[in-house]
Amino acid sequence: MWLDYFDHVYCIHMPNPERREAIAKQFDSVGITDVTYIHATPPAEGFTMSNMRRGPRGEFGCSLSHIKAAAHALAGGARWPIFFEDDVTFRMGTLKSMRQALLELPYTWEVLYLGGHPRSPAKMVSANLAKVGTFSFAEAYAIKGWALRSWLAFWCDRAGQKNAMVDLVLGEFAAQRSSFCVYPLITYQPPGISQISDKFDDKSGCLNKGWQTNLSTKSASEKRPATTMCASDQWPGTPKPTA
Repeated sequence: MWLDYFDHVYCIHMPNPERREAIAKQFDSVGITDVTYIHATPPAEGFTMSNMRRGPRGEFGCSLSHIKAAAHALAGGARWPIFFEDDVTFRMGTLKSMRQALLELPYTWEVLYLGGHPRSPAKMVSANLAKVGTFSFAEAYAIKGWALRSWLAFWCDRAGQKNAMVDLVLGEFAAQRSSFCVYPLITYQPPGISQISDKFDDKSGCLNKGWQTNLSTKSASEKRPATTMCASDQWPGTPKPTA
């Protein structure tokens, strides 16, 4: 249980002692103590697909791990599961911002992002939430339990088509559901060597461009940088949502 709200926490993690230690510290910093680490068996050496943007073996293996985590959540009867990749970093003020966002979040939500960027118009609907359509990145997100089966079916139908990277497919699924993003963002992936491509990867440029291009706000004062966060001293408990 995290924040008296999310009943299952999953982390996409290929076994690696250094990354495990790093993500455990991140989780500890925001009070996440009970985590299920998930990874799928990587595709065989030489595996290739023509519908991936980089490193097909790593890209498809990552997709399978996300899908395996969703399958675990569905099989375990999760109602409010949340998913993280193992290179995620929590920004300053995560707990305060997350608490406020959960209080503002409609009960009818189905997909909630904590990081990433929109690929189509998004709009601020409250102080800490943006309503989003198509989206990119799958570093940190929640899917309402009742939508898990639909998400798995959507991915199965989409996996053999063009640009079938899991973050883009999830973003297309989000566009068809009631989807939101905590904004300003509370997670990010720092620059570093990607496990998928084995090359240096810095997502900050496309992250900021995505928000600057697509975010519509109610007033100019609300148009804040994606990376701006406020400090928080402590975490007051959040009421568990009513069924």
